Amino acid sequence: MPAIAVSDVDQRRIARLGKRLGVRSKAGVVRIALAELERRVERSEMGAVIREYVRKHGALDRRENASLGATGVRRCRGGSLTP
Repeated sequence: MPAIAVSDVDQRRIARLGKRLGVRSKAGVVRIALAELERRVERSEMGAVIREYVRKHGALDRRENASLGATGVRRCRGGSLTP
């Protein structure tokens, strides 16, 4: 695979980051960066899924929680469920 051309400024940034991370090669820095970017995208997509769920079903969940909270479970002083 051919090398990717980067500016001198980017070369220095990659080298500095590699030193901070303890990675010897530019390819190692790129691998770490790609893994982090993939994690960020996955988190962002998961957040979008959760927001959509809340938008669709949040009112129902709040009603169910309110009805459960009204009946509740009696707890002892230490927070345990047993007397």
